[in-house]
Amino acid sequence: MNINIIRNCLNIIFMLGAIVGLIFYFTHHKETGIYIILIAMMFKFAEAALRMFKV
Repeated sequence: MNINIIRNCLNIIFMLGAIVGLIFYFTHHKETGIYIILIAMMFKFAEAALRMFKV
């Protein structure tokens, strides 16, 4: 699998997670929204690591 496809998938997961986290933050329980955003950020860190190290 091409590294760019993996990076794009990780970015899509991050963006969807961030959007869901913001929705939870503003409409439901704020703490749950923060946890969802933090989990989404892990996917962004993984994508950034792939970009920086050019694995």
